[in-house]
Amino acid sequence: MNTPAHIALSLAVLGRRAGAGETAAILVGALAPDAMLYAAHFDMQAGGAVTALTPVFNALPVWSGVLVLGLALRRPWLWLLAASALLHIGFDLPLHAEDARAHLWPLADWRFYSPVSFWDVDHHGRIAGITEGVLVAVCLIVLWRGSRGALSHGLLAALAAVYAVTFLHFWGHAFHDAHWAVW
Repeated sequence: MNTPAHIALSLAVLGRRAGAGETAAILVGALAPDAMLYAAHFDMQAGGAVTALTPVFNALPVWSGVLVLGLALRRPWLWLLAASALLHIGFDLPLHAEDARAHLWPLADWRFYSPVSFWDVDHHGRIAGITEGVLVAVCLIVLWRGSRGALSHGLLAALAAVYAVTFLHFWGHAFHDAHWAVW
């Protein structure tokens, strides 16, 4: 899934009753598995040291340990951070074909190469991408209806706008074999 889709899903599933600090933890957890991928893009020009950390942020054993630690210490922000990252990984696992991650690191470097991709048309990307778009729309509606105030609505509108840009990029690749992106 696209990173903004992970944010919308994690907030809808975990954050509907969360306070500001817990919401921030959910947001960081939703971003964490992809954060190193963005950093790695820039790191390639600097020698690749950050790229070596990418498996840590996509590792089920690592995030499961953080979840258990957060529950044991009774720190909601910590277990929500981990639960959000685990939700991200759980949805990535069946939606990455050629670009699968080593989700069992450090126990194994094994990767599940799914027959379905959220973006690759050679792996049912059109239907998966449209399904993702519908899921994000539902999540945003749920979040909008449960939020109060102009700030919350403004932040949700910003998330919707960012997702719209990523969806436009997907649509260009999936249906027009073109790179429709502002980047």
